[in-house]
Amino acid sequence: MCGAIAADVGVSLLVVANALRLLRATSEAPTPKDGKRVGDRMAEGVLAHGH
Repeated sequence: MCGAIAADVGVSLLVVANALRLLRATSEAPTPKDGKRVGDRMAEGVLAHGH
């Protein structure tokens, strides 16, 4: 029983650490060279085709 608890706590710590790493990575993401985000470029493509 203690082994199962230890494994559950260990996996929970890994999940939280991974989530924190992902949150930090998105805030430090470099901006594109043209200054536009991916969603902005996709919206321009849709508007250019008249859809």
